[in-house]
Amino acid sequence: MTNRNPHISTHTVPILILITLTVACLIPFANKAFNIDEPLFIWVAKQIQAHPLDFYGFKINWYGTEMDAARIIKNPPFASYYASFAGTLAGWNETSLHLAFLLPAVSTAAGTYFLAQEFTQHPLTATLIGILNPVFLLSSTTVMCDTMMLAFYVWAIYFWMRGIKSDRWQDLSIAALLITLCSLTKYFGVSLIPLLLLFTLATKGGKRHRSLFLLIPVTFLCLYQWDTYVLYGRGLLSDAANYASKEKGINISAVFPSLVTGLSFTGGCLISTLFFAAKALNKRSIVASALAIPLFALALSQTNFPHVAESASWGYYLQLAFLVVAGINILILAGFDYWRRQCPESLLLFFWMLGTFVFASIVNWSVNGRSILPMAPVTGIIVMRFLENQMGQTWQPDFKRVVVPLTCAWLVSMLVTWADFRLAESARTAARVIGRTYGGSAKPLWFQGHWGFQYYMEKNGGTAYDRKHSTIQPGDLMVVAENNTNAFPEIIAQASPLQVLQFTPLSFLTTMNYNAGAGYYSSGFGPLPFLLDKGLDERYHIVSFPPAH
Repeated sequence: MTNRNPHISTHTVPILILITLTVACLIPFANKAFNIDEPLFIWVAKQIQAHPLDFYGFKINWYGTEMDAARIIKNPPFASYYASFAGTLAGWNETSLHLAFLLPAVSTAAGTYFLAQEFTQHPLTATLIGILNPVFLLSSTTVMCDTMMLAFYVWAIYFWMRGIKSDRWQDLSIAALLITLCSLTKYFGVSLIPLLLLFTLATKGGKRHRSLFLLIPVTFLCLYQWDTYVLYGRGLLSDAANYASKEKGINISAVFPSLVTGLSFTGGCLISTLFFAAKALNKRSIVASALAIPLFALALSQTNFPHVAESASWGYYLQLAFLVVAGINILILAGFDYWRRQCPESLLLFFWMLGTFVFASIVNWSVNGRSILPMAPVTGIIVMRFLENQMGQTWQPDFKRVVVPLTCAWLVSMLVTWADFRLAESARTAARVIGRTYGGSAKPLWFQGHWGFQYYMEKNGGTAYDRKHSTIQPGDLMVVAENNTNAFPEIIAQASPLQVLQFTPLSFLTTMNYNAGAGYYSSGFGPLPFLLDKGLDERYHIVSFPPAH
């Protein structure tokens, strides 16, 4: 009996492999503590549960004083709508929400596979190179918007390319809808509009008028801008754009250090390429210059990372140089692909890669892994195209050239993801210990520090200190998270040290440690997305306020 649909049969096994692998990699982290900005998404989701059309109609103490959520949150609400649905259906605990967010991760893997078919003869390998990276696995263990945005991103490009090639308005309409959802999940999705416009204009065959379908997401985004202006007195789309650029500011002297940091994050977050392409570009001069760049950059940019420049060892610089090499390698591969092929498809890949890098390194408020994430699918495709070009059209991936590098990439990615898991867990554990030890009295248990620590401290009876409205009384206690943000030392100077609690996330690897100089979620902590080091304890200072004399 013949198979009536061989197309479906051809893709069944690769898709099952990708689904199984993605789920198997992420399931061990299902009970991960909420970390960094995840509380913001959860609070919005709970607000949506109560007031579906007023998603930011509440106040948060996130920067040290209570402010309107619309002034604080710089992401659109679609991911929180999804979280609200999942939380209402299955519960608001960590495991339920993380399991719900497996769907965007699986969708991203499947979408990357189908998109990779348009560019390479080995889409499964290209997809594995893209997803077996720290940035994809780590982002997929959160309930933030990043992986969901990427799922919409790759599927939008897939349907748009298919619609342009087949001249099917149905596919272009689906792509337009996906662009809209992508942009309402994370504002970076707006970049799809110029990217796909460029691809359409470069495509021959009189199909340029199809770019008019891009007016659909433009119209929805204009409506969103108007609606949020009516609701909150500010258009949140333009507000986020202003924040991204103004927060970083225009500082010509900081461009070079920012580029070096961007290369470091690109190389570290997408480290799988190093295992595949290190031998491909045998350019000793590139490697030599890459080794010198971070040393030169840090010498010029002590105002950017003064805490790093004061204490960093040669081991730190070596890790930075190693990741910068990997980052340079990725950008060269993208440039080589465009230079060699000179076609609309290579143009799309090149500007997808370059645009994301420039945004993450120069435009965005800080370099961070979440901004590097959109490069993951395109990186896998570009590496695969390079390998096919080097090995010939008849080349087939084998154990030595594919399985071994992918295994190395998987091990590094899982280790980095585990380090972030342990870091998040340390805040949850600290909040429980502090609440059990110092809570329960009639007096408030004040704390400073936000992110996941704030979420768990509030669950354990703590009260976030408000520098404008809180009144500290004699005998009050305050907890200060050392490796955190938005703490105000002037109030601490009035108190007496009582105890320092220490928790060890992972003793040799970290994703966020200001003193060590690693900042996956913000390069304000350092120019490395993760760091091999020792002595990476998380410290929480307990202070008491003595009676007035």
